[in-house]
Amino acid sequence: MSLDTFLLYLAAILLIAISPGPMAMLSMSHGMHFGKRRALSTALGSVLAALCLMLASAAGLGALLAATEYGFVLLKWCGAAYLLYLGIRLLLTKPQPSEFKLESPKGKGRGRDLFRQAFLVGISNPKDLLFFAALFPQFIDVSAPQGPQLAILAGSWAIVDFSFVMIYASLASLLAPKLSASNRLHWFDRTSGGVFVSLAALLAIKN
Repeated sequence: MSLDTFLLYLAAILLIAISPGPMAMLSMSHGMHFGKRRALSTALGSVLAALCLMLASAAGLGALLAATEYGFVLLKWCGAAYLLYLGIRLLLTKPQPSEFKLESPKGKGRGRDLFRQAFLVGISNPKDLLFFAALFPQFIDVSAPQGPQLAILAGSWAIVDFSFVMIYASLASLLAPKLSASNRLHWFDRTSGGVFVSLAALLAIKN
């Protein structure tokens, strides 16, 4: 892979990572409530989901779903249902007491739970699967060994994805003490919940 091709790919995935979406909202919610340290689990879940979708795309599953309407519709509705579930949970959030602590919210914030939520949000979006199937061929030289090229593309995506999830979580964590002190944290939850519900509706109705 030439340097020019790699830099073009890097620019493309940076623009994609900056764009807000379900994972950005989830990472902000986790960072807001549990701090950036616990959000590491969120970032790892997001990266693993992306890598699974990349492997599926490389194996031709993206082309299969593009040709099989029922498979795409099933994944689309599963993704919409999970986003709707997360949105409703956030919409039902109640105001926290003034002594609320970000670092130790009672009964919440276990790493495996944050990891699972991020993984399910990432893996249940069939658009990403088709996106990888469409994106990778643009940057792969078919006359050269494809394994090393795919490793570079996947590794670069993983680094960028991890970095931006942590950036979103860290920024949200910085805002959390001010919002908590003014008892406005639940309004962020409700706003995030509304965004998740809206994203679920868009994913469900979008062709």
